[in-house]
Amino acid sequence: MLKKYLQTQQDNFDLMRSRFSQLQQLAEQEQQRSRLLSQHINGMESSEQMACSLSLQNLSGLKGLMHDMAAQQQLRSEAALQEANRQQQACNKQAAYNLAIAQLLEQRQQRQQLKQQRQEQKLQDEIAMQMLQRLPL
Repeated sequence: MLKKYLQTQQDNFDLMRSRFSQLQQLAEQEQQRSRLLSQHINGMESSEQMACSLSLQNLSGLKGLMHDMAAQQQLRSEAALQEANRQQQACNKQAAYNLAIAQLLEQRQQRQQLKQQRQEQKLQDEIAMQMLQRLPL
């Protein structure tokens, strides 16, 4: 019964690792978006290149919006990274739990083998004693 429970927990762990992998990929994508957005903002025209005041106003407004977007993207990136980290911690706990169950199963098996060996030794000792008693003196 404990073996079946361990298998269920192992299946759960496999699902958790899969989810972690997905979250890790999502965090990487969010970080990439953040980097690309920063690169785009840095690559925008500077105010020195503008000749018209309307263009300067538009550029200023656009840069303001882009900086807000960059800040929001950075928050999304951080949130995705935190979620991946939480999932990693959950995976670590599940792995430790599975290891403890496996060790418990192994200990039980070793105790059962030792018990069986003792019973076999006891039976062999009894047979030897009976044979010894039957020998003529």
